[in-house]
Amino acid sequence: MNTNRVNEITASFTSFNKDVYHKTEVLPELFALQAELVEKTFAESSNVAELKIWDVERRLDEMNSECGGIVTEQLEVFKKDCKYICNLIKAEISGNRGEMKAFDSLSRIHGEHILLKNIELSNNEMRSELDAVVITRNGGFIVEVKNTSRNIFIDEDGNYYRTGEFLRWDSHIREKMQVKESLLREVLNAKGLADIPIYEIVVFTNNRIEVQNKCRTLKTCFLSQLPYIIDKSRDTVISFSEMNLAAQAVAEANVEKSYPFEFDVDAFKMNFANILVSLGEAKEAKQSNWFKTVIAFFNQKTVKYAHTVAALAVAIITAFCSVNGH
Repeated sequence: MNTNRVNEITASFTSFNKDVYHKTEVLPELFALQAELVEKTFAESSNVAELKIWDVERRLDEMNSECGGIVTEQLEVFKKDCKYICNLIKAEISGNRGEMKAFDSLSRIHGEHILLKNIELSNNEMRSELDAVVITRNGGFIVEVKNTSRNIFIDEDGNYYRTGEFLRWDSHIREKMQVKESLLREVLNAKGLADIPIYEIVVFTNNRIEVQNKCRTLKTCFLSQLPYIIDKSRDTVISFSEMNLAAQAVAEANVEKSYPFEFDVDAFKMNFANILVSLGEAKEAKQSNWFKTVIAFFNQKTVKYAHTVAALAVAIITAFCSVNGH
């Protein structure tokens, strides 16, 4: 195999060339990676704008079959990684859409409030992203957004399951919300706002699903209920100045840290390049052998018909001489 060509293809990728990424950078990088895979796989095609990563899988499968299955094992690894990337793209898109729906719902709160979106909080031991923090005269609300098409079951301990034919464990949602509450509490305490109550709400954007919540310490609702729950009358416990101070404290504590991408993209690129070069070389070898076969065939035909033509020429000359009495 031409290792120089493999290294050349691998180095030509411009997506995911940093060590760390902020959350907002991940989806654009995933789209860029997909586009580069398409471009390199369909290099001879001019119309690739609508092609996706599964089209790359399909084309490589076709090429592998044409070449006698020479990279089947590498392709299985590649397709497994592609599935992970596709699921990640879907999750990022779904999460973004869900957050936009939730932000739209939160805009319908009637009472005095301050909305902070996509807040990242951390200390030496924990870190978490809070989809939304709403500060009102009644306290602070942590809003966790879930945009899912599956029915959900939350057990008494706060374990979060997607339901269907089988229960599929997703996470310990109660524990996750406790981490968010703990981090927010630290921020408020540091500003002398220890008396501000904190409430946690898990909101589901799809009202067509069924949510069974058996955890009494975890509040869940659908989008249409969210503004009402936050607006619902409670004893006013903080002043407007405390509201603003709390919002300022959260905004100042927001850390837009970047983290390593939890997937070995370099190995993925290298595997793809190896597959592409192997298939390309096999195709060239196959075409070369075919060309040699055709040349040999025509050489044989030329020799064969040369004898025929010569024999025919002798017969014609003989006949001509007989007719003319020679």
